[in-house]
Amino acid sequence: MSEYETDHVHTGEELHDHEHEHFHVHADGTVHSHAHPHVHTNTKAVKNRLARVIGHLHAVERMVDEGRDCSEVLIQLAAVRSALNNICKMILKEHMDTCVIDAVRSNDTETLSELNKAIDLLMK
Repeated sequence: MSEYETDHVHTGEELHDHEHEHFHVHADGTVHSHAHPHVHTNTKAVKNRLARVIGHLHAVERMVDEGRDCSEVLIQLAAVRSALNNICKMILKEHMDTCVIDAVRSNDTETLSELNKAIDLLMK
């Protein structure tokens, strides 16, 4: 774990309703941090969906090991990708409803910049 990461871990069972401090390292090497409250109400649903995707990926891996038809494997990989996209949408919606609204209210341009970067990565 780097000096800029938090060692705080959630089990997914509790309501995530407290503040975290985030650190950002800029290209010029300067470091800044900011804290904002997180209110994650769908952590358990996200974890359940991730578990299903992981299981699905293991099934696809078995299909490859068994030498299944490429088109069948590709269809299943498309289903996995779709499930991951839906998880991303779920997280993004909650982020927009909580963290981004708080960032706009507090003029936190760094959070908004980080959102733009995340969207760029998701849209690749």
